[in-house]
Parts: sequence; structure tokens; C-alpha cells
Amino acid sequence: MADPINFYFACVSPWSYLAIDKLNSIAESYDRSIAFKPIDVGRSWKEAGAGQPLGNRPQVLQDYRLLELPRWAAWRKTEINSHPKYFPAAFHLSSYAIIAALQSGQDVYRLTRALMRGCWVDELNIDDKADVAKIIESVGLDSKTLMSAIENKSVADEMSSNTDEALSLGVWSVPSMVLDGELFFGQDRLEMMIWRLDGN
Repeated sequence: MADPINFYFACVSPWSYLAIDKLNSIAESYDRSIAFKPIDVGRSWKEAGAGQPLGNRPQVLQDYRLLELPRWAAWRKTEINSHPKYFPAAFHLSSYAIIAALQSGQDVYRLTRALMRGCWVDELNIDDKADVAKIIESVGLDSKTLMSAIENKSVADEMSSNTDEALSLGVWSVPSMVLDGELFFGQDRLEMMIWRLDGN
């Protein structure tokens, strides 16, 4: 079987949210699995020397982002709230929930998607334990078990390891996909990834 597509992401990234359904569709079409790898974006920005928090970016880039978000959402045939109630939010809790689910052997596509939509559509606070538990339950997983597992050292260690791995592959921000060792940065590179999968 072909190697999985590595997906480096954070649920608080709107671009990660805009990537997830298209990436899942690509994986299904080309008989690939997705390796979900939440990373510490603040650390990757700092250590790679690239990227910065939204509020630190030049105003012209902040303004253009607000043009791009609804435009890309329409292109991807999905919905997005460009000014969500709980943004910015810390990414750790949502990432840890996904890693805890992975470590318990769960398929995390639906959970990851629901956490992203929690932030970018449903006006939920994905840095709040009650809201995250609600999202976990909404996809049929046991919130009590996962919320307890989040506290395990192995969960934080895995996110650190994901970040180490991402940096070693040239990843500096999210979303980033690595297909057969080749890095594609940004949800706007998904069509190029299809081109590569088609043998180009």
C-alpha cells in the first residue's frame, strides 16, 4: 500500500479547515490514507524563522486574508465565519484531543473536521474543555476517556515529535502536506498535489 499523506495542521488555522475536506476527498480518490499530525505552530514559526501571529502581520496582509477566506470557502463549496467569536484561540487543547484519539486507535478525520468547524463555523471555543468535550461527543467518541487521556505526557510528546518531524521536512506553517517526501504548503496547493498524484 502507498504511503500516507502527512497532514501537518492546527485546528485554529482557517486554511487547515479549508484543506480538510478536499484533502480527504483526494486521499479517498487515490487510495491513500492521511496521517494526521497536529504541530506547535508557534514553535515552527520561531524555529524556521518564518510566519508570525495574525496581529503582527502588516495590515495589507490582514485585509487581504479577509478577502481570501470567503472566496476560498466558496471555491471549496463550504462555509466559514471570517470573524469567529473565539479567535484567536490556543491550539493545544484541540490538538491534544486529536492526538489522544489517535493514540487510542480512533479514525480522527471526523473529529478533526468537527473541531475545525467548531472554531470556524459553529462559534464554539476549541480552547474550552466543555466545548471540546461536546465536539468529541458529537462525532460519537467518549469525551470522558479522551479528555482524561489529554493529560498523558505521551500526548504532548507526540505533538513535539510531530513538530520536530515537520521542521526536518521543511515545514514552517500550516497546513502543510507531505506526499511521498514532497512538501506542499497551503490548501491552495491541493490541486497541484492531484497533478503530482496523476503522475506528473
